Amino acid sequence: MFAALGLDKRAASETSSNSLLYAALNLTMGQIAALLDRSFPQERDFMFWNIVITHLLAISDQSPPDKKRLYGMLAQKQIERAAQLTEQAHASQESDGTPSRGVKTEQEMLLLYDIIGTHGNTEDMAKLISSPVFSPLAQFRMGRKELFQRVGEIYVKQQQWEQLCALCHSCLSDTDEAGEANLLACDWSVWKQYISAAAHVKNSNAEIVAKLQALLLGLAKSKNLKPIYRRNILLARVAAVFALGEQKDEDVENGQPSSLRLEELLCYIDDQRQIASCFDDVKEFLGQLDAPGLKHVAVKFSGALTDHPEDFMASARLALFSLKTRFLLSTHSNAGSVLEEDQSASYQQSWAQLSSDALSAHKKASHRLALEKRASSEDVLVELAMLAALCNVQLAESGCYRSDFSSPAASRCLLRAAMILEQQALITPKNSQLSLLLVRIHLLLNSAHRGREIWETLAVKRTIVDSLAPLFFDRLSTIAPGVLDPSQRRGKELIETVRSHYDTSLRLRMPRKLIEAFEAGSYGSVLDMPKYIENLRTGCTRAMSLVEETRAGRLFGDPCSNLLNDARLCELSDDSALHEVIDFGSFPSWECTTTPLYRRLGLGPELSSTRTHLALLAEAFHGVLSYMPPAPYKASATLSCAEQTFVIERITQLGNSMSKRLHQASSHCTASELLYFESLHLLCTLLSLATGVDWATASSSVLDEIIEAIEVSISSQLSDLPHLTENIEDTVALLRSFHPIAMLRDTAMATKLCSTWISSFNDRSKDSTSRKGATTRIRKMQALAEAALKECQTIVAKLKNEVADESKCSARIREWIFPGGTDDGLSDFVEDGVLRKVVDSWRQNVAGWERVRWG
Repeated sequence: MFAALGLDKRAASETSSNSLLYAALNLTMGQIAALLDRSFPQERDFMFWNIVITHLLAISDQSPPDKKRLYGMLAQKQIERAAQLTEQAHASQESDGTPSRGVKTEQEMLLLYDIIGTHGNTEDMAKLISSPVFSPLAQFRMGRKELFQRVGEIYVKQQQWEQLCALCHSCLSDTDEAGEANLLACDWSVWKQYISAAAHVKNSNAEIVAKLQALLLGLAKSKNLKPIYRRNILLARVAAVFALGEQKDEDVENGQPSSLRLEELLCYIDDQRQIASCFDDVKEFLGQLDAPGLKHVAVKFSGALTDHPEDFMASARLALFSLKTRFLLSTHSNAGSVLEEDQSASYQQSWAQLSSDALSAHKKASHRLALEKRASSEDVLVELAMLAALCNVQLAESGCYRSDFSSPAASRCLLRAAMILEQQALITPKNSQLSLLLVRIHLLLNSAHRGREIWETLAVKRTIVDSLAPLFFDRLSTIAPGVLDPSQRRGKELIETVRSHYDTSLRLRMPRKLIEAFEAGSYGSVLDMPKYIENLRTGCTRAMSLVEETRAGRLFGDPCSNLLNDARLCELSDDSALHEVIDFGSFPSWECTTTPLYRRLGLGPELSSTRTHLALLAEAFHGVLSYMPPAPYKASATLSCAEQTFVIERITQLGNSMSKRLHQASSHCTASELLYFESLHLLCTLLSLATGVDWATASSSVLDEIIEAIEVSISSQLSDLPHLTENIEDTVALLRSFHPIAMLRDTAMATKLCSTWISSFNDRSKDSTSRKGATTRIRKMQALAEAALKECQTIVAKLKNEVADESKCSARIREWIFPGGTDDGLSDFVEDGVLRKVVDSWRQNVAGWERVRWG
């Protein structure tokens, strides 16, 4: 034991810490933890270290199945023994408090529930929940809510609705020493669980609903309720009416509220109308109203409130609430029938009018705020600007406009949205919500250089890069490789902001924060950390960083020499299900639709395991075929043959891996990406057939079909590109088409690489004469690919001329965005310099594409 070896507590702790970080000792972590516990029985921390590590071994995939069960039983017995000591001390009312080897802190109690929930049975959990010490009600009264939430999740999973209702009722009935409701008794999260559970049993147990309503009524009548308590109780009343009431009639009759749920909702809005979060509080319930009811709130009720403002900011917030509700109404499934009753002639006009009204409200609010010098109320201006911008985004997607944002009308609307947000960014440059939305729109416009400037102002911390980086970096190299150019300082620094996070976090088997969590007694963090590290290691974002970095370098002629040895690729396998995580929490969500607008506001489908695997395989394809040995290197005939065998086997392997993913790729890729990946799969098949030993037995028609399919892919991608004319909308369309240009370029370059390699192989082959026919056909395909590359290069050269004169280009675009006679307030709202930022970004992007390798 450690004591017998002469080690003190600190040395023993360091030994255990090193085993967790490096796993380099001969003893297992479980053995070390057990020895620590036995050597220092007076140290309760070591006892819980032993329990936690035993539990981790029981749930680890690396432990043998028989050992996992043994570890689980041991962890359960250890924690139950500690819990028993605490209960015995409580029952005997000892003055010394919790015994040293008993369960004491909230984290230890959560660990107790974790272990019993994982390794125990239903009876064990029921016994724990009913414990006078460890029950969620007893802990709730001590101000510990997390245990209540944990037990609530257990009841929901087991669908024990009546038990959950009883628990919630007991917690919410709690009062302070004066008999008044306290903060815990008015907790909104508890009310939500109570109402949700009651909704499941309202038809079978009316008594539960009656008790809930009586409790709500009693709390509402309580004297001296603090504002936060009152808000929660009123919101709970609204939620109860919507979830537990019976809706038989329409919400509005003869222009007046006719349903109890609408009346209760209006009461809440009337009471909380000056609170900034009012709309977010009731959005869920507004969406459940029928269209006439929602229209009543949006137009009549909110409009009436703004007629009698208590002060200017109250009026501005009410105007914002009304506009948000109109936005919600416009996305309602039955909005069409209601909008037809208005003066609006079309669905598109309703969005245009809403945008105009938002800009008008913004103008009034900004003027008043400037006079009163109220910097603290700038959030109203930000939300009004975002509302106007999102109306234009909806216009870009709705009605006669194509939902992929690629039509000229969509480009015009997106430019208007970008200009609104850019103008607001001059006032509030560091507002994260506005900045993220603006970054996404700039990516859609392919003005990524301006997007980078905004992204850098966000100063995304390393700890949240994994979930936020896809919002900016995903597909970035396909629209603006110059932003990630590794030969440029800013490009290298931008790449490093993502890569350094993984290099630092995954340098050790486990991060040092694991030791800090152990020492702080934060056992929940200890249990979550191994899974977090595994998700980080096998995450889509980490793999995406390799794809974007490699592709950007490859476009500029940088060889992919280190790709196949990069840990971001080597630590993955074909069967790895990459962890998908993107944080959209900062984006406004004001619509009724099932798929929020911010999820549709992208270059294509979101980052996914399927597409990331295909992108990695594609980069590996280029890496294998474009590899060039060092200049002094001269391979012997034997080594040359071995190298050829390696290439053939590797390409065949890549083709097999692609075939596993391609069948489900259509929902994860853009149309251009899908054609690119399918072409690569065909090229893998072609190389395997054209260089195989039994190539002669393969039907020539099979080779012809493969080659023809590849040629069709290249031709179709080329024909889908917009054509440059004298019209400014065609210029804008082409400036926004770099993603399909990049996919066409990579398809053609892959075809050229593959064709060159096959031709070289056949020329050196002993039966090169018999392979002559296939080689000739492949060289024709190569010529088509080279012609496509030249055409792409020509397009970039033409675009350079279009954006060379920024002033002229800006003037043409401004005239296109604001045609004569347009009076929606936007032309006066936006300054001239705002549009130039977009045009300058396009100019920088075209300059970057000029440096791309086209041959």
